[in-house]
Amino acid sequence: MTNIDKHPAGSFCWIELHASDQNAAKKFYCTLFDWQAHDEPMGPEGVYTMFRLDGRDAGAGCSLRPEERSQGVPPHWMLYIAVDNADAAVTKAQQLGGKIIAPAFDVMEAGRMAVIQDPTGAMFCIWQANKSKGIAISGVSGTLC
Repeated sequence: MTNIDKHPAGSFCWIELHASDQNAAKKFYCTLFDWQAHDEPMGPEGVYTMFRLDGRDAGAGCSLRPEERSQGVPPHWMLYIAVDNADAAVTKAQQLGGKIIAPAFDVMEAGRMAVIQDPTGAMFCIWQANKSKGIAISGVSGTLC
């Protein structure tokens, strides 16, 4: 098992499930991967579920937002890629033909992120860590590989 305290730029650093039934998804993934679910309030939009393994963050899950549902977005896993500077990464992605779905914004004190679509249509997020470094465990069953 490897404990992760920092992700180098360009590495996958977080996974986040957007589910149509968050409670059913929690039960499924916690049983499948031996994760423990810890719900954190997200305001009126519900809860953000942190998935932990051996007490360390392994990923997260939330419910699809109303605007995602109205646009027909299916349940999905979103990948986050570590960057040193979210704003600079957004500028570079635009220069390379990427479409900015959500420009860089602060996620409280956790970090700064943006949602980007590459020129072929694939979606991903970038993450500039602050207090939340991302996945904190690897190399064991139930972790991102």
